[in-house]
Amino acid sequence: MTEADKENKPKIIRNTLHLAACSDLRRRILIALKTGKKPLRELRDPLGVSSTTAIHALRELKKANLVFQAEDRGYALTKIGEVMVLKLVDIMDAIEVLEKHEDFWLVHDLSGIPLPLLDKIGALSNSSLLSDTTADIFKSHTTLLQILETANEVKGIYPVFHLDYLKLLEELVKRRRIDVELIVTNDVLEDIVGLMETEEAFKSFLQEPNLSLFAMNEDIKLALTLTDSIFYLGFFADNGVYDRNSALIGDDEKALSWGRELHEHYRKLSTVVDL
Repeated sequence: MTEADKENKPKIIRNTLHLAACSDLRRRILIALKTGKKPLRELRDPLGVSSTTAIHALRELKKANLVFQAEDRGYALTKIGEVMVLKLVDIMDAIEVLEKHEDFWLVHDLSGIPLPLLDKIGALSNSSLLSDTTADIFKSHTTLLQILETANEVKGIYPVFHLDYLKLLEELVKRRRIDVELIVTNDVLEDIVGLMETEEAFKSFLQEPNLSLFAMNEDIKLALTLTDSIFYLGFFADNGVYDRNSALIGDDEKALSWGRELHEHYRKLSTVVDL
């Protein structure tokens, strides 16, 4: 790379980003082409613009090698355009989830999210914020119980102990025979072991073959409940106290997949508990 190329590189990057991200029309055209080649009318009509306006935007995208026109006159993304759109959608989703729940993110400790998953935070863009209210001060608690009651499988990360959840999980494991995989901190494990010493029935629950229990030597700064259809994520507040009054909840495949990756990350850092 020549000195001139090095000097021009920031300008080229800036121009490409501006071209793809700073025009609503160009951005929407790129995203529309994400699903495959389209004739002009299939770009123009859904976007509500004239042929002249659409063609002008397409020409700019063609100059940047993001779009090309095929022999049948249809428009499609170049290889570079395909990659650009993937990152563009990621950024848009991330902005959406961060802005939609801005107050929630600002007051919680996010250090428990590993960097690769923080990079994919846009996967939670369709999630909703669940918060206790003055009219329903146990909304988060009762919602989580309802999620567990209807689960066909459960993967959990629990840095705090709550007997209600554990008793419900016992019901799922012993009577409904569903698979439950839990990751807990050593402090929570001590509480569980203490219950084993006082309740014989609880001891048998922890030895069920469809229950897998893992322990972490380090603190975990988030809580996750993941079923076959629901994603539920809670965090510690900045003061170090777990926030039982609010959580993110979702049911779309992007959030579920993100949750499975999060659980797998912590499972690899944990050790199997043999009780």
